[in-house]
Amino acid sequence: MRFALLHSPLVGASCWRAVVADFAERGIWAAAPTLPAWDQLEAPYYPALAASVAEQIALMHPVVLGVHSGAGSLAASIVAAANGGVSQVIFVDAILPHPGRTWFETASPVLGDSLRAKVVHGQVPAWDQWFPEGALAATLPEGTTRETFVSELTPTPLAYLEETAPELDLPGDMGWAYLRLSKAYEDEAKVARGQAIPTLRLARHHLAMMTHADEVASALVNLVRGDHG
Repeated sequence: MRFALLHSPLVGASCWRAVVADFAERGIWAAAPTLPAWDQLEAPYYPALAASVAEQIALMHPVVLGVHSGAGSLAASIVAAANGGVSQVIFVDAILPHPGRTWFETASPVLGDSLRAKVVHGQVPAWDQWFPEGALAATLPEGTTRETFVSELTPTPLAYLEETAPELDLPGDMGWAYLRLSKAYEDEAKVARGQAIPTLRLARHHLAMMTHADEVASALVNLVRGDHG
């Protein structure tokens, strides 16, 4: 059992650090690939981001790919780019693949309108500025963990959020599962459950892998083993 745990393109790789450490204590191999900075990429972004992840996990095959939040958009592209290197995908409070649609088409109209109104020089603000003041503080206690997380946040190109996802979905024989951390992703969990996909729910919050790493790690292992209630 080997895990590659991918952060959303909107945040940094430190969000998975505690889970990687927890797995290490259990004797389970895990790594957290890092997506390249936006200024190191050119559109189209989906294949560029997927190629970077595929390259980083090339020597780790096969892996269970855990995708958090916005990284769910990249899952199908990564699986294709990895050319058989991904054995299973677990969506962790993540949006599901949306071939032929943009990120904006997956978001609520209210959030979409809010972000478009904040665009400066072709970029939307860093992720922590998408929400009311104090929202992040209510999730992550003040300290080194939060400071590191915030230090990794950067503005996101509007072009990425407007880019149409490739016409790719997970292969029909690709096993996948869903781990819901927060109520905000209940709709996605219901989609998975409705397709008889292994699904687990934790009553935590969107960044629970940073504050409740043991619970998230155990849930991931249970989903791989098929122990999902």
